Amino acid sequence: MTDCTRRAVRKGLAAAGLGFLPALLFVIVPCATGQGPSTFKGELADEQLNCIQTPVKAPLEIKDKTSCMLYFAHFVKPGSKYVLYDPETKTKYQLDDQDLVQPYVGAKNVQITGTLDAATKTIHVKEIRVKEIRAS
Repeated sequence: MTDCTRRAVRKGLAAAGLGFLPALLFVIVPCATGQGPSTFKGELADEQLNCIQTPVKAPLEIKDKTSCMLYFAHFVKPGSKYVLYDPETKTKYQLDDQDLVQPYVGAKNVQITGTLDAATKTIHVKEIRVKEIRAS
């Protein structure tokens, strides 16, 4: 085979491969980004989980979880961010909208609907609800 023929064959293979690329993108991209919102359950906590641990790692006069979380968020510099902590799986998720989370500080059973960025373990929050527990 001559050099000219070899180059032509390589160009033909490269062109055939490039023709495949757009079709492949139409299949892969929707699978990667088309994930709809999911619901995550757990409790709101400070990002270091200081307020969930026993004993609570806050000044002595702070005994309850809500006051502890507000202390770490507003009075400790740099302030702690709120996270969703799932005690069953011991998984901590970052939350992208801290202002939306603030009113729910202290709620024990929270359901957050949003999309998860698996690389950063961050939930892009769409909705927050407090799940009621009924006594039997």
